[in-house]
Amino acid sequence: MKTLKAIALTFIFLLSTCLSAIAAEISFVAKAENVVTLGEKVLIMFTLNNAESDNINFPSLEGFKILYGPNKSTNSSMSIINGHREQSYSTTWTYYVTPEKEGTFTISPAKATVSGTVYRTNALTIKVIKGEDKPANSGNQNAQQNTTASISNDDVFLRTEISKSKVYEQEQFIATLKLYYRVNINSLEDYKLPEYKGFISQDIEVPNENKYGKENVNGKVYNTLILKQNVLIPQKSGQLDLGKGSVTALAQVQVNSQRGGWPFDGFFTQTRLVQKTLNIPNVSVNVQPLPDKNKPENFNGAVGSFQISSSKTPTEGYKTNEAITIKLKIQGSGNIKFAKAPKINFPEDFETYDPKIDNSIKASENGISGTKTIEYLAIPRYPGEYVIPAAEFSFFDVKTKSYKKLKTEEYKLTIEKGADVAASTVSNYTNKESVKYSDSDIKYINQKNYSLSPRNEYFYGSLAYALWFIIPLVLFVVVFFFLRKLAAENSNIALVKNKKANKLATKRFKAAKEHMDKDNKSGFYEEISKALYGYVSDKMNISATELTKNNVKTELSSHNVSEETTNEFIKMLDTCEFARFAPSAVSSSMQDIYNEAVDLVGKLENEITAVNLQK
Repeated sequence: MKTLKAIALTFIFLLSTCLSAIAAEISFVAKAENVVTLGEKVLIMFTLNNAESDNINFPSLEGFKILYGPNKSTNSSMSIINGHREQSYSTTWTYYVTPEKEGTFTISPAKATVSGTVYRTNALTIKVIKGEDKPANSGNQNAQQNTTASISNDDVFLRTEISKSKVYEQEQFIATLKLYYRVNINSLEDYKLPEYKGFISQDIEVPNENKYGKENVNGKVYNTLILKQNVLIPQKSGQLDLGKGSVTALAQVQVNSQRGGWPFDGFFTQTRLVQKTLNIPNVSVNVQPLPDKNKPENFNGAVGSFQISSSKTPTEGYKTNEAITIKLKIQGSGNIKFAKAPKINFPEDFETYDPKIDNSIKASENGISGTKTIEYLAIPRYPGEYVIPAAEFSFFDVKTKSYKKLKTEEYKLTIEKGADVAASTVSNYTNKESVKYSDSDIKYINQKNYSLSPRNEYFYGSLAYALWFIIPLVLFVVVFFFLRKLAAENSNIALVKNKKANKLATKRFKAAKEHMDKDNKSGFYEEISKALYGYVSDKMNISATELTKNNVKTELSSHNVSEETTNEFIKMLDTCEFARFAPSAVSSSMQDIYNEAVDLVGKLENEITAVNLQK
């Protein structure tokens, strides 16, 4: 009986092991360093997980000399979590190679056949750079350098690399802040990064595997680390500086002990932590203005490479008082997020609304790219044949250095009569109590006290009698004209927005303060920006699609706002725009920016009100 029980348990164990192996995911991967130096020993590994195969095809390692391999090794592991058994195993084939020349080499995928299924590894790209030329007495020099705990500027430094040194206004380029080091860096702190004034900046999320590398600089090989990478878009022409900065590095340095004298010199070593301030040098960019020649009239500042398409909803069966949506999609790479949306001139018999704009973009080492979606909502009020003209979008193509025009298709619509919109009515009802009579013949004597008046004096014809008619009439006239004025003002959307501009700005400032209390920098700066832009949009009747800093500056000047206040307002917009993408680089606190923005809106309100009173 015990023998049968042991056999059963063994069978169950083997079965569970097989099932866990079957359930495990099979994969075949290759690994190697991305950047190596000429003459360096390089490790290349091909690992097959959770499967066995006797049919392995390795790629030719062209450009590399094989020093050793392939060496096969296996590894297995098993774990039990909550009674569930998980087992995994892998087989690794290892090569040691050395590059034969400089350049970038691609190693093709290896292939493994498992139960008739072919699995392939990822391809490997290895960049080979020139190695360091070491002098014959380098050992003595290193010994001398290690006697003091210091770091030279050749051991570690910072550099800002730009993808282009000559660009057009609004043309994007990449700025990469990179650390070069030949010593062990313990930590980096006290960041004071360039402010990138005059640029719109958006951070790029660099994957960890792409942050580290090696480079040969002036005959010396450095390890490199990307600290920050940004897409920059210049907002004006001229020679623009990215700005300076600094980072404090803490490095571990080995120092040889001088104890014991010769022959023990260099035998005893100790490690010291050395602090060094690394300066970020300034980099200048030559920004050219966009050419005026052949510039389209509807050019809205878009620079890059774009495509446009349109669609409508519904596709057929149009009726009065039913909404029609025209959707535009602008796709491409460039300053797509900041490009103004094209206009669609709907027929006059269509009631239109402000467009809804949605940006789906991302920043990568290739720049900003994605899709801007604009939805226009319109409601036809009368039946008939109508044409919705094509939307036009112009941009400056940096590749061809010329302006290009894009057009969507026009839509011919037949609007049929739909259901009428019921007019709003106001009804007034008065409840009247029915007169009741008692069945008794004799009424009770009313014992209430009556007020008596002199003889021949009657209420009819008196002054009080006349006032009973005159006062309601006067009140009716006053209320009538008041309601008429109120209806006229409410029908004037621009006037309504103008009156509510300050109130809406205050509401947005309240939302910004809530974000500030929660230390939500992104939400805080977004609400401050909305408050400023929204105040100008409501106060001066500027459409949301036309809210650019140039238009805002023009409108403020046309309303006789002082140049000083106008410049402060534009500067605040720049600060909020910059802080939304790089909050840590803003020197002012959120409380200071909040107070300054509130004071600025109050100053604008006072100046605009004073001008209106003079008129």
